[in-house]
Amino acid sequence: MKYQVKKFIGGYLASVSTMVLVFALSFITIIADAKQPAVSDTLQRPLLKVLKKLELSGTIRMRYTSSLENNIDVNGKEHSTDKTDEFTTNAFTLPQVRLVLSGNITDKLDVYFRANFAEFAQNPQNKVLEYAYATYHFNKSLALRAGLFRPEFGREDDIATDFLQSFDYTNQYNAFAENGWMSYQLGLSLLGKTKVASIPVTYSIGVFNGNGREGFTDSDNGKQVPARVTAEVIPGLELGLNGGFGKSRGNSVQAWGVDLNYEKKLNERLLLAILSEYKDGSNQSLLFNQSNADLRIKDYKVRGVYVLPSVQYKVYGSFVKAVEASFKYEYLDPSYVLSGSNVRQQYVPMLGIDFAEKYAVRLQVGMVIDHYGHNVENSVQYNSSRFLIQLQLRF
Repeated sequence: MKYQVKKFIGGYLASVSTMVLVFALSFITIIADAKQPAVSDTLQRPLLKVLKKLELSGTIRMRYTSSLENNIDVNGKEHSTDKTDEFTTNAFTLPQVRLVLSGNITDKLDVYFRANFAEFAQNPQNKVLEYAYATYHFNKSLALRAGLFRPEFGREDDIATDFLQSFDYTNQYNAFAENGWMSYQLGLSLLGKTKVASIPVTYSIGVFNGNGREGFTDSDNGKQVPARVTAEVIPGLELGLNGGFGKSRGNSVQAWGVDLNYEKKLNERLLLAILSEYKDGSNQSLLFNQSNADLRIKDYKVRGVYVLPSVQYKVYGSFVKAVEASFKYEYLDPSYVLSGSNVRQQYVPMLGIDFAEKYAVRLQVGMVIDHYGHNVENSVQYNSSRFLIQLQLRF
């Protein structure tokens, strides 16, 4: 009984300490920027006029996928043992049918809402709703965001799927999303932009449930604290640093990462971009799926790296606006401490044609080639090659 009381008090004090730290940082930053011109916080107009100012936008992404192996389905799962198992090797799908509602409530408060209606096609539980948050801007250097959003724990959290040079996010992104560091999380965050010694710097630090959209609430008393800082060290070259710690089902978890991103306009028509990122951290989602109670969180560590170079050629035509070629290489080890980890390597060559500015109308053609350390029958951990065509419409 005493142990449970101590454990409860310890967890409570840890949560209180984390919240005190976040709001202390907020208070310090507000004081530091007190000399900046004040911005009024009155309603800009009556409610009806505010509603009229809200902007509605959206994205529709259609995809055709075809497996190049007869025993691999469109999702990359192998089917060889169970001959009665029905599956398809080619299909038309709708990965995204998104609607966005955003706008300013006051001159310091804005809101953002996004839902992906394509997720109703399968089990919509803990899905569909992707963003639902409000951002309060104290000044040009500091804002407070709360709700459901991405913590910005890496370069990919800064990029919407509409603007990806590849067909989708990396496997690294998905792995760290499953562990509460990336993708859609519930919590609050302090973020902003400033300059340090004339170098543009962006930052964010937050507190999140760390369990994604599971029930849109927390599944335990633990919280995760991710932070990110980026700096444009020289024009066109951006360095990003990520770090985080927290508790998940009583286990101490941590993660860190670094990304280096380069963009250069070679001439009036050619644009070169190179994205690269490395991450390392606890893989508690894999641990919690094990039945052995003696396993320890320190034995479950995930790490991954990817490189994504791309070249865009501006056509400036009346029909075709640009042509873009990219190639993504990715290495992901889901449990590098334990022996027998099944390393995944993925190669994704893509060719894109833009029929409107800012990827408003984009057609992509490419391949997804997966190689594993060892094949596991009747699972997605199996060598495969898939061909895909993707059409994106933004409005």
